[in-house]
Amino acid sequence: MIDIDLYLEKEKERINRALEERMSLLSASEVAGAMRYSLQAGGKRLRPILTLAAARTLGSEDDSILDVACALEFIHTYSLIHDDLPAMDDSELRRGRPTCHLVYGEAIAILAGDALLTLAFETLANYGCRDGCQGRAIKIMAEFSAAAGVEGMIGGQALDLKAEGRDLLLSEIEEINLLKTGALLKTAVVCGGIAAGASKQQLTALGCYASHLGNAFQIIDDLLDYSSTAEELGKPAGADQIRSKATYPALLGTEKARKRAEALYSEALSALNKLDCSTDLLQSLAKKLIYRSR
Repeated sequence: MIDIDLYLEKEKERINRALEERMSLLSASEVAGAMRYSLQAGGKRLRPILTLAAARTLGSEDDSILDVACALEFIHTYSLIHDDLPAMDDSELRRGRPTCHLVYGEAIAILAGDALLTLAFETLANYGCRDGCQGRAIKIMAEFSAAAGVEGMIGGQALDLKAEGRDLLLSEIEEINLLKTGALLKTAVVCGGIAAGASKQQLTALGCYASHLGNAFQIIDDLLDYSSTAEELGKPAGADQIRSKATYPALLGTEKARKRAEALYSEALSALNKLDCSTDLLQSLAKKLIYRSR
Protein backbone atom coordinates (compact mmCIF):
# COMPACT_ATOMS: atom_id res chain seq x y z
CA MET A 1 0.00 0.00 0.00
CA ILE A 2 1.41 3.38 -1.03
CA ASP A 3 1.58 6.16 1.55
CA ILE A 4 0.85 8.83 -1.05
CA ASP A 5 1.38 11.78 1.29
CA LEU A 6 4.84 10.53 2.26
CA TYR A 7 5.65 9.81 -1.39
CA LEU A 8 4.61 13.31 -2.45
CA GLU A 9 6.66 14.94 0.30
CA LYS A 10 9.80 12.96 -0.51
CA GLU A 11 9.51 13.55 -4.27
CA LYS A 12 8.84 17.23 -3.73
CA GLU A 13 12.01 17.53 -1.64
CA ARG A 14 13.96 15.62 -4.30
CA ILE A 15 12.69 17.91 -7.06
CA ASN A 16 13.36 21.04 -5.03
CA ARG A 17 16.97 19.96 -4.53
CA ALA A 18 17.35 19.29 -8.25
CA LEU A 19 15.84 22.68 -9.13
CA GLU A 20 18.19 24.45 -6.74
CA GLU A 21 21.20 22.63 -8.20
CA ARG A 22 20.32 23.82 -11.68
CA MET A 23 19.53 27.37 -10.57
CA SER A 24 22.83 27.60 -8.68
CA LEU A 25 24.62 27.61 -12.04
CA LEU A 26 23.06 30.96 -12.98
CA SER A 27 24.68 34.32 -12.34
CA ALA A 28 23.46 36.64 -9.59
CA SER A 29 21.50 38.93 -11.92
CA GLU A 30 18.15 40.58 -11.19
CA VAL A 31 16.41 38.34 -13.73
CA ALA A 32 17.93 35.23 -12.13
CA GLY A 33 16.74 36.53 -8.76
CA ALA A 34 13.19 36.84 -10.10
CA MET A 35 13.42 33.31 -11.51
CA ARG A 36 14.53 31.95 -8.15
CA TYR A 37 11.86 33.95 -6.31
CA SER A 38 9.07 32.33 -8.32
CA LEU A 39 10.56 28.83 -8.30
CA GLN A 40 11.23 28.88 -4.57
CA ALA A 41 7.73 30.06 -3.71
CA GLY A 42 6.76 26.42 -3.32
CA GLY A 43 3.89 24.74 -5.09
CA LYS A 44 2.84 21.11 -5.32
CA ARG A 45 5.45 20.20 -7.99
CA LEU A 46 2.64 18.16 -9.53
CA ARG A 47 3.97 18.02 -13.08
CA PRO A 48 7.51 16.89 -12.30
CA ILE A 49 6.16 14.38 -9.79
CA LEU A 50 3.91 12.91 -12.48
CA THR A 51 6.92 12.63 -14.79
CA LEU A 52 8.90 10.70 -12.21
CA ALA A 53 5.86 8.58 -11.28
CA ALA A 54 5.19 7.58 -14.89
CA ALA A 55 8.82 6.56 -15.34
CA ARG A 56 8.78 4.64 -12.06
CA THR A 57 5.59 2.85 -13.06
CA LEU A 58 7.40 1.56 -16.15
CA GLY A 59 10.37 0.44 -14.07
CA SER A 60 12.76 3.38 -14.44
CA GLU A 61 14.05 5.52 -11.57
CA ASP A 62 17.12 6.86 -13.37
CA ASP A 63 18.22 10.17 -11.83
CA SER A 64 18.69 11.59 -15.34
CA ILE A 65 14.90 11.84 -15.60
CA LEU A 66 15.12 14.65 -13.06
CA ASP A 67 16.31 16.81 -15.98
CA VAL A 68 12.96 16.24 -17.69
CA ALA A 69 11.06 16.85 -14.45
CA CYS A 70 12.90 20.11 -13.75
CA ALA A 71 12.38 21.33 -17.31
CA LEU A 72 8.64 20.86 -16.83
CA GLU A 73 8.65 22.86 -13.62
CA PHE A 74 10.59 25.66 -15.34
CA ILE A 75 7.89 25.87 -18.02
CA HIS A 76 5.06 25.69 -15.50
CA THR A 77 6.57 28.44 -13.36
CA TYR A 78 7.16 30.63 -16.41
CA SER A 79 3.50 30.25 -17.33
CA LEU A 80 2.42 31.30 -13.82
CA ILE A 81 4.60 34.42 -13.88
CA HIS A 82 3.08 35.50 -17.19
CA ASP A 83 -0.44 34.44 -16.22
CA ASP A 84 -0.31 36.74 -13.18
CA LEU A 85 0.67 39.85 -15.17
CA PRO A 86 -1.74 42.80 -15.37
CA ALA A 87 -2.36 42.12 -19.07
CA MET A 88 -3.43 38.55 -18.23
CA ASP A 89 -5.13 37.64 -14.91
CA ASP A 90 -3.71 40.62 -13.00
CA SER A 91 -3.10 38.62 -9.82
CA GLU A 92 -1.36 39.88 -6.68
CA LEU A 93 -0.80 36.53 -4.96
CA ARG A 94 0.77 33.27 -6.11
CA ARG A 95 1.72 30.31 -3.91
CA GLY A 96 1.07 32.47 -0.86
CA ARG A 97 3.50 35.22 -1.88
CA PRO A 98 3.25 38.50 -3.80
CA THR A 99 3.45 37.77 -7.51
CA CYS A 100 6.72 38.21 -9.36
CA HIS A 101 5.75 41.43 -11.15
CA LEU A 102 4.80 43.11 -7.86
CA VAL A 103 8.22 42.37 -6.39
CA TYR A 104 10.45 42.87 -9.45
CA GLY A 105 8.31 44.95 -11.80
CA GLU A 106 6.55 43.88 -14.98
CA ALA A 107 9.58 44.05 -17.28
CA ILE A 108 11.79 41.84 -15.12
CA ALA A 109 8.89 39.43 -14.51
CA ILE A 110 8.36 39.04 -18.26
CA LEU A 111 12.08 38.43 -18.76
CA ALA A 112 12.16 35.95 -15.87
CA GLY A 113 9.36 33.98 -17.49
CA ASP A 114 11.12 34.05 -20.85
CA ALA A 115 14.35 32.91 -19.21
CA LEU A 116 12.67 29.98 -17.45
CA LEU A 117 11.18 28.82 -20.74
CA THR A 118 14.61 29.01 -22.36
CA LEU A 119 16.22 27.24 -19.41
CA ALA A 120 13.75 24.38 -19.80
CA PHE A 121 15.05 23.56 -23.27
CA GLU A 122 18.68 24.02 -22.20
CA THR A 123 18.01 21.47 -19.46
CA LEU A 124 16.49 19.05 -21.97
CA ALA A 125 19.48 19.52 -24.25
CA ASN A 126 21.77 18.59 -21.35
CA TYR A 127 19.61 15.52 -20.77
CA GLY A 128 20.09 14.59 -24.43
CA CYS A 129 23.86 14.71 -23.98
CA ARG A 130 23.70 11.78 -21.55
CA ASP A 131 24.55 8.32 -22.87
CA GLY A 132 21.56 6.71 -24.57
CA CYS A 133 19.27 9.73 -24.09
CA GLN A 134 19.68 11.59 -27.38
CA GLY A 135 16.75 10.03 -29.22
CA ARG A 136 14.49 10.28 -26.19
CA ALA A 137 15.45 13.92 -25.66
CA ILE A 138 14.43 14.82 -29.21
CA LYS A 139 11.01 13.20 -28.71
CA ILE A 140 10.58 14.93 -25.35
CA MET A 141 11.50 18.33 -26.81
CA ALA A 142 8.87 17.85 -29.51
CA GLU A 143 6.27 17.02 -26.85
CA PHE A 144 7.27 20.04 -24.77
CA SER A 145 7.14 22.40 -27.73
CA ALA A 146 3.66 21.28 -28.75
CA ALA A 147 2.29 21.34 -25.21
CA ALA A 148 3.64 24.79 -24.35
CA GLY A 149 2.94 26.45 -27.70
CA VAL A 150 0.05 27.96 -29.59
CA GLU A 151 -1.56 24.55 -30.10
CA GLY A 152 -1.28 23.84 -26.39
CA MET A 153 -0.95 25.94 -23.25
CA ILE A 154 -0.58 29.34 -24.94
CA GLY A 155 -3.52 28.59 -27.22
CA GLY A 156 -5.59 27.67 -24.18
CA GLN A 157 -4.60 30.85 -22.36
CA ALA A 158 -5.64 32.91 -25.37
CA LEU A 159 -9.02 31.18 -25.51
CA ASP A 160 -9.43 31.65 -21.74
CA LEU A 161 -8.85 35.41 -22.01
CA LYS A 162 -11.19 35.71 -24.97
CA ALA A 163 -13.91 33.80 -23.11
CA GLU A 164 -14.11 36.17 -20.13
CA GLY A 165 -17.62 37.51 -19.73
CA ARG A 166 -19.05 35.20 -22.40
CA ASP A 167 -21.41 32.25 -22.11
CA LEU A 168 -19.68 29.17 -23.51
CA LEU A 169 -20.77 25.68 -24.46
CA LEU A 170 -19.49 22.78 -22.37
CA SER A 171 -17.33 21.66 -25.30
CA GLU A 172 -15.70 25.09 -25.46
CA ILE A 173 -14.87 25.07 -21.75
CA GLU A 174 -13.43 21.57 -22.11
CA GLU A 175 -11.23 22.72 -25.00
CA ILE A 176 -9.84 25.56 -22.85
CA ASN A 177 -9.12 23.16 -20.00
CA LEU A 178 -7.47 20.55 -22.20
CA LEU A 179 -5.17 23.13 -23.75
CA LYS A 180 -4.42 25.55 -20.90
CA THR A 181 -3.97 22.99 -18.12
CA GLY A 182 -4.26 19.56 -19.68
CA ALA A 183 -1.61 19.86 -22.40
CA LEU A 184 1.33 20.36 -20.04
CA LEU A 185 0.01 17.86 -17.52
CA LYS A 186 -0.37 15.25 -20.26
CA THR A 187 3.16 15.99 -21.45
CA ALA A 188 4.47 15.45 -17.92
CA VAL A 189 3.12 11.90 -17.87
CA VAL A 190 3.92 11.02 -21.49
CA CYS A 191 7.48 12.35 -21.25
CA GLY A 192 8.06 10.30 -18.13
CA GLY A 193 7.07 7.34 -20.26
CA ILE A 194 9.36 8.35 -23.11
CA ALA A 195 12.29 8.76 -20.71
CA ALA A 196 11.58 5.25 -19.40
CA GLY A 197 11.56 3.75 -22.91
CA ALA A 198 7.80 3.19 -23.12
CA SER A 199 6.23 1.39 -26.06
CA LYS A 200 3.75 3.11 -28.36
CA GLN A 201 0.88 1.29 -26.66
CA GLN A 202 2.09 2.33 -23.22
CA LEU A 203 2.42 5.97 -24.30
CA THR A 204 -1.13 5.92 -25.66
CA ALA A 205 -2.45 4.59 -22.34
CA LEU A 206 -0.44 7.13 -20.34
CA GLY A 207 -1.66 9.96 -22.58
CA CYS A 208 -5.30 8.92 -22.16
CA TYR A 209 -4.87 8.71 -18.39
CA ALA A 210 -3.28 12.14 -18.25
CA SER A 211 -5.84 13.82 -20.52
CA HIS A 212 -8.73 12.72 -18.33
CA LEU A 213 -6.81 13.54 -15.17
CA GLY A 214 -5.86 17.00 -16.43
CA ASN A 215 -9.45 17.89 -17.24
CA ALA A 216 -10.66 16.61 -13.86
CA PHE A 217 -7.84 18.47 -12.09
CA GLN A 218 -8.92 21.78 -13.64
CA ILE A 219 -12.55 21.22 -12.64
CA ILE A 220 -11.48 20.64 -9.03
CA ASP A 221 -9.28 23.74 -9.26
CA ASP A 222 -12.32 25.74 -10.39
CA LEU A 223 -14.45 24.30 -7.57
CA LEU A 224 -11.80 25.21 -5.00
CA ASP A 225 -11.77 28.76 -6.35
CA TYR A 226 -15.46 28.92 -5.41
CA SER A 227 -15.16 27.44 -1.93
CA SER A 228 -11.68 28.11 -0.51
CA THR A 229 -9.93 31.12 1.01
CA ALA A 230 -6.83 32.86 -0.34
CA GLU A 231 -4.85 31.46 2.60
CA GLU A 232 -5.86 27.92 1.68
CA LEU A 233 -5.18 28.33 -2.04
CA GLY A 234 -2.07 30.49 -1.88
CA LYS A 235 -3.64 32.75 -4.52
CA PRO A 236 -6.71 35.00 -4.66
CA ALA A 237 -9.93 33.06 -4.11
CA GLY A 238 -13.02 33.83 -6.17
CA ALA A 239 -10.93 35.26 -9.00
CA ASP A 240 -12.77 33.21 -11.62
CA GLN A 241 -16.10 34.72 -10.61
CA ILE A 242 -14.72 38.26 -10.40
CA ARG A 243 -13.30 38.01 -13.93
CA SER A 244 -16.35 36.09 -15.23
CA LYS A 245 -14.18 33.15 -16.26
CA ALA A 246 -15.67 30.31 -18.26
CA THR A 247 -15.59 27.31 -15.88
CA TYR A 248 -17.46 24.06 -15.32
CA PRO A 249 -19.00 25.30 -12.04
CA ALA A 250 -20.18 28.50 -13.73
CA LEU A 251 -21.95 26.50 -16.44
CA LEU A 252 -23.07 23.35 -14.62
CA GLY A 253 -23.18 24.34 -10.96
CA THR A 254 -20.88 22.89 -8.32
CA GLU A 255 -22.63 19.53 -7.84
CA LYS A 256 -22.71 18.59 -11.53
CA ALA A 257 -19.16 19.88 -12.00
CA ARG A 258 -17.90 17.63 -9.21
CA LYS A 259 -19.70 14.63 -10.70
CA ARG A 260 -18.06 15.40 -14.05
CA ALA A 261 -14.65 15.46 -12.37
CA GLU A 262 -15.33 12.12 -10.70
CA ALA A 263 -16.42 10.61 -14.03
CA LEU A 264 -13.19 11.81 -15.67
CA TYR A 265 -11.23 10.37 -12.74
CA SER A 266 -12.84 6.97 -13.39
CA GLU A 267 -11.95 7.21 -17.08
CA ALA A 268 -8.35 8.03 -16.16
CA LEU A 269 -8.13 4.90 -14.01
CA SER A 270 -9.66 2.80 -16.79
CA ALA A 271 -6.97 3.96 -19.20
CA LEU A 272 -4.31 2.54 -16.86
CA ASN A 273 -5.75 -0.95 -17.31
CA LYS A 274 -4.03 -1.05 -20.71
CA LEU A 275 -0.58 -0.88 -19.11
CA ASP A 276 1.07 -4.25 -18.54
CA CYS A 277 2.45 -3.35 -15.11
CA SER A 278 1.35 -2.25 -11.66
CA THR A 279 -0.28 1.18 -11.73
CA ASP A 280 -0.90 1.64 -8.01
CA LEU A 281 1.22 4.78 -7.87
CA LEU A 282 -0.53 6.55 -10.73
CA GLN A 283 -3.92 5.51 -9.34
CA SER A 284 -3.03 6.89 -5.90
CA LEU A 285 -1.80 10.15 -7.39
CA ALA A 286 -5.01 10.58 -9.38
CA LYS A 287 -7.14 9.99 -6.29
CA LYS A 288 -5.09 12.46 -4.26
CA LEU A 289 -5.40 15.17 -6.93
CA ILE A 290 -9.14 14.77 -7.46
CA TYR A 291 -10.10 14.56 -3.81
CA ARG A 292 -7.82 17.32 -2.60
CA SER A 293 -8.85 20.31 -0.49
CA ARG A 294 -6.36 22.89 -1.83
